[in-house]
Amino acid sequence: RENQSMLITGESGAGKTENTKKVIQYFALVAAVGTKKEEGAAKTMTLEDQIVSCNPVLEAYGNAKTTRNNNSSRFVSV
Repeated sequence: RENQSMLITGESGAGKTENTKKVIQYFALVAAVGTKKEEGAAKTMTLEDQIVSCNPVLEAYGNAKTTRNNNSSRFVSV
């Protein structure tokens, strides 16, 4: 295995954040495949659900309204 990275670029409002959410959801799903579910664990959240559900909290601290996007991510600016 080798370290890898992904760069998602585009104009403001092009959907970079939404695509990043899908990538994170996919990675979480792939990481969870093959893990055994314990009996009676129907009420517990999967790893995928836990990772995806923390996104609104992160957005609350890292997003801001701009002239081009009402929910613009401010996490990284290059």
